[in-house]
Amino acid sequence: MKKAFFLLIAFLSFAAFAESLPKGYGGVELGMSLDSAKQALKSKSDFGYAGDRDVSLLPGDARVLIETDSRNMQKHGFLTQCWFQFYKENLYSIILNLNPERVDHYSVYTALVKKYGEPNDFSPERSVWKNDSVTMSLERPLTLKYTDNKTMDDLSQKSLVQKNGWEVTRQMFLDEL
Repeated sequence: MKKAFFLLIAFLSFAAFAESLPKGYGGVELGMSLDSAKQALKSKSDFGYAGDRDVSLLPGDARVLIETDSRNMQKHGFLTQCWFQFYKENLYSIILNLNPERVDHYSVYTALVKKYGEPNDFSPERSVWKNDSVTMSLERPLTLKYTDNKTMDDLSQKSLVQKNGWEVTRQMFLDEL
């Protein structure tokens, strides 16, 4: 009984951590409009945002990418390059490359575990924290990613290619075995 109680407390503590995942960094958050994100990027020099010249269109429906580079501007900053992906004017992916001269993977990982609990998924390549709306991952060598789960799922579904007649017939044959 005592063991079950402690497991329940541990689960509830983990659930509280998982619900509190951040939606971004430095005032730039998932779900922001393109214009709001541009304003937030301008207000924090760490990102190295140089204005509309950092914005480009991606192939596909209503997709925009902002790519920033602060390596020359912020030699002592914690960020090097960043990517902000938009779909239908809403920010759905933030990718931050961190400066290995200023911070190391272990320090970032330790800070994230302290703040958000143990990752949902862990491998030598990456650590992933996830709740219903956000996935946050720390990837090697030193990249932090924030992803809007709903938008990413929608985009994944749209990219599925329909099977041709031969593939459908083949699958029907295999199902009958």
